[in-house]
Amino acid sequence: MDHVRKTPTPEADAAHADVGGADAPSDPVRTRILRGAAGVFGERGYGATSVEAILEAAHVSRRTFYRTFRSKEDVLRTLFDRSVQRLVRAVREQADPEKSHYEQVVASVEAYLKVHANAGPLARVLLLEQFSPESPLVAQRNRALSTFSKLLTTAAEGAGQKTPDPVLVAAVVAGINQVCVQMATQYPQGDWDIQRAKRAILRILSALEEADTPES
Repeated sequence: MDHVRKTPTPEADAAHADVGGADAPSDPVRTRILRGAAGVFGERGYGATSVEAILEAAHVSRRTFYRTFRSKEDVLRTLFDRSVQRLVRAVREQADPEKSHYEQVVASVEAYLKVHANAGPLARVLLLEQFSPESPLVAQRNRALSTFSKLLTTAAEGAGQKTPDPVLVAAVVAGINQVCVQMATQYPQGDWDIQRAKRAILRILSALEEADTPES
């Protein structure tokens, strides 16, 4: 099995460093709060994490925290948005005219999974929290699903397939997300079985190609 190791890797270091996103160079305090919150959320879960715990992990004062973020929910939303940005970037970076469409799809799926896996325990929190009752991530979740639906539609059209049914695309995106939820639940520390998850997602994605086949 191809597991992502628990020990630090360059990819994991990069994912951790990217928590601050575009704010990192100009706002080190914001980055420190996000990193501290990511660690505490991953260890305790979102609901059990207090602002005080984030302050302690980030080594900032309450005044500094509230100058930077409105609330604990605001921090969670920012972490979720950063995660989606990394996922989209990882997928788009696999575009390579020298590779076949299938090779690009396989590389994109693996890159997508590794971003999740390298996020460690935080991935489980973000994946599960987006579907919890009264989740503060509803708006971000819907935007993310829309973004990935557009990526899949564009990829299918670029491969010469007809534009897939939006309902089917939404179902495929939901299926892919569920694979990640299962991985995060089964491997909460981030040591995902990448190959197993990749096989599952590739089978889900095959539904888009099968939909282009004339009915018998």
